[in-house]
Amino acid sequence: MILDQPSEEKFKEWVKVWQEYAPKLKPNRRSGIEVARFILKKYKTEEIRDELIASGFARTVMMNSHQRCKLPEDTEPDPKIFKILNEGPGQKLYENKDEIFKEVKDIIVIIDISSGCYSVEGSSLLWDELCAYQGLDKDDLDNPVCVAEYVECMKKFGKMN
Repeated sequence: MILDQPSEEKFKEWVKVWQEYAPKLKPNRRSGIEVARFILKKYKTEEIRDELIASGFARTVMMNSHQRCKLPEDTEPDPKIFKILNEGPGQKLYENKDEIFKEVKDIIVIIDISSGCYSVEGSSLLWDELCAYQGLDKDDLDNPVCVAEYVECMKKFGKMN
């Protein structure tokens, strides 16, 4: 998860990673439904029904060209909001919060079922886990930042050398 404005050197590192790994990777992106099922299967959650948050996330998907292109044709965003409970596997997420999230009480994940786009508040570890799980599509493979983030997340979870 990118937590701050990247430097020019950091971007150059991403380009190097992209040049090394993109030719070896194949599109393997999982859908929004698959990402939601992954979360619901692994973590104890509580669904949050908040139309204001959901509509705000839907607008974000529609205004971001990289995210909007993930929507199937003639489909609108369909965001679902979950709070990860601080029990079972979720406890590890709460125990390993980055300094930037120490004051955030709950870990919240929003998943657009239609596009697969997601947002995580309160845990960069969960964001990284979802990035590694979801994979990349053809367009992502052309993007140095997407490939570098994916490779870093895969390595973090021992799924890539």
